[in-house]
Amino acid sequence: MNTRQLGPIVGATLLHHNIDYVVSSYQTNLGYTIVDEITVSREMALLWSTPELFGNKLIVLSAANGEAWLRVVEDPKAKAATPLKSYGWMALETNVQCVDTINNKLCDESFTVIGEPAYLQVSDAIKAMQVIGPAGEVSYLTQIDKDVPPFELPMTEHETAGLFIPVLCTPNREKSLAFYQQLNAADNGLSFDTKVTVLNNAWGHDIEHQYPVATLQLDGKCLFEIDQVDNAAPLTTNINSLPSGIAMISCHVKNIEQVAKKFNATMYKLEDSYYKGRSAILLKGPFGELIELMG
Repeated sequence: MNTRQLGPIVGATLLHHNIDYVVSSYQTNLGYTIVDEITVSREMALLWSTPELFGNKLIVLSAANGEAWLRVVEDPKAKAATPLKSYGWMALETNVQCVDTINNKLCDESFTVIGEPAYLQVSDAIKAMQVIGPAGEVSYLTQIDKDVPPFELPMTEHETAGLFIPVLCTPNREKSLAFYQQLNAADNGLSFDTKVTVLNNAWGHDIEHQYPVATLQLDGKCLFEIDQVDNAAPLTTNINSLPSGIAMISCHVKNIEQVAKKFNATMYKLEDSYYKGRSAILLKGPFGELIELMG
């Protein structure tokens, strides 16, 4: 019996000092389209405990498959993110039809390739490339050709599609996994050691260096990946605002009232194109990362 409480993933929010630069980069390089162009409402600022952001620009972007999963918030005072070198949400893995096509379309310096398209060591059904995007976010652009048991992963016939694996950087795999397993109400995490080439390159490790990693299967063909990295910097935070780069991950939850009560979190109901009238709460993970739950 499936007891998973989390999933599918709704999307991710980026924070950057120049929203127009981030949005135009996604439009030009990945063909994303603007779904909504609004400002941070009073309810959002209260939900996020970010008074500094009230009234700031907010844009929601959709991938080619129509999934409006990417939200960008502007904070003119935001510090620069530190890709692959700080704790918190480290990377966004999104579905693409053909990773080579995406690679050929990248046309300016706003997306820096840090891993050329290649089939993964774990499966000849998964071909991926890695880039650093305009807000300092790391993106894994992933083509999935067939089912990869035991994982439940999505495939797409569209050039770009939604977020299916947010990757968390943590100093303690076990502590982070325990927190998200508790939220998911399912003890189905897998822990293993594996090489992570982009991390080895970033940290100057031998290419075969292994990292403690965990995955947690969610509903909706989504996963959380947890990568333990020693000696990374604390989360890049901004006063009365959100973290820089990948500011938060948003995820559907089946029992939001129960979770809100357990964590003493205030629920807000929001009506825009991202929340779609759902209730939302914001929780903080073991090492400062933000997860927004909707239900």
